[in-house]
Amino acid sequence: MRILRLVLVGFMVLGLSGVASAGGDDKLMQEVTELGDALAAAMLANDVETMLEMYADGAISLPNYSPRMVGKDSFREHHAQMAGAGMKVTAFESDPTDVWKAGNHVIEIGTFTIELDMPGMPGITDKGKYLTVYVREGGSLKIKAETWNTDTNPMGM
Repeated sequence: MRILRLVLVGFMVLGLSGVASAGGDDKLMQEVTELGDALAAAMLANDVETMLEMYADGAISLPNYSPRMVGKDSFREHHAQMAGAGMKVTAFESDPTDVWKAGNHVIEIGTFTIELDMPGMPGITDKGKYLTVYVREGGSLKIKAETWNTDTNPMGM
């Protein structure tokens, strides 16, 4: 909750300019869509190093059902643990719904669908939502902070 408050306060301090959703800033929406497509392709290829190139140094990730991760080394270790446990992403699609400019940052909100195989549980499909904060470095957007979570309540299963 504190991170969400910090993001919201950051929006107010930096001043939001141009919310892109249906009919908004098409160029910015296209840019984040292309980044999402590139990230999905790297994920499906299990190309962790290409995925990590899309992150800024010191990036923060707040994954579903896992502790906070900071920096590319922790992301690399997390992906190695998932692969070592036999988890394989077989399909991933993100759909950005809203994009904001905030100074040198871009904030994206969207939904996702993921399909994965795990030992003894092939063909799992899940849907959820995410929030990504990008920073512009050298003209390119890099992920500075991200969080995502599932729409499925495991306690209700």
